[in-house]
Amino acid sequence: MAYDPARDEIIIPQFFAFAILTFRGDANGNVPPLRKIFGPSTQLKNSQALAVDWIHGEIFVPQGERVLVFPREANGDVAPIRILGSEQSPVNAGRLTVDPVHDLLIGASNDGIRIYRRTASGNDKPLRTIRGPAAEGAALMTVNPASGMIFAAVRMGGGGGDGDVSGRFAPEDFIGIWSVFDDGEVPPRWTVGGPKTFYKDIRGIAVDPKNKNVIASDKTLNAVLTFHIPEAF
Repeated sequence: MAYDPARDEIIIPQFFAFAILTFRGDANGNVPPLRKIFGPSTQLKNSQALAVDWIHGEIFVPQGERVLVFPREANGDVAPIRILGSEQSPVNAGRLTVDPVHDLLIGASNDGIRIYRRTASGNDKPLRTIRGPAAEGAALMTVNPASGMIFAAVRMGGGGGDGDVSGRFAPEDFIGIWSVFDDGEVPPRWTVGGPKTFYKDIRGIAVDPKNKNVIASDKTLNAVLTFHIPEAF
């Protein structure tokens, strides 16, 4: 799910319907979506994540080895305006975030955090790849475009999916913070949590730049934790 502050809209992937739904920001109750990207031309299948570029008006949807990009106004059975990745050059980013200020698309994959040009397509290679044990465990991400800092939920204890509980009860998860200009085997500049502290199964992450806070939800703790980290902003 993503929020478009420019249009006050909520954009939601629909896993079973192979669709992307857009609602008004103040939607309440049993209301229809404003727009629905749906149909064979979209190439959507079991979508469970997306990112929105509210400045350039684009929606990015990870689909295994590829990333599909749609215009914000897309409605109905529409084809992507571009596709990043292929069988020969897979992206494999389960989660994405967009930095519209630095014009970057950032994806978390099994071999680290890959940073692409926002307009990358086809077999384009990443500009930079952040590697190392922490980066390779990144599962969820968001970015603060004003500072170019990436905030990633790192799941070192496993539990990579709803059916995998190997990391659900061990306090291994933490939040790692990198710069969009980092490259290579680079440790996080800052971390929140870590082995044997409090996070067990991070399932959501957000930042509040105005108050310099990092917010993350934890499924096992059944809680939302907020930390004030001014040095990371």
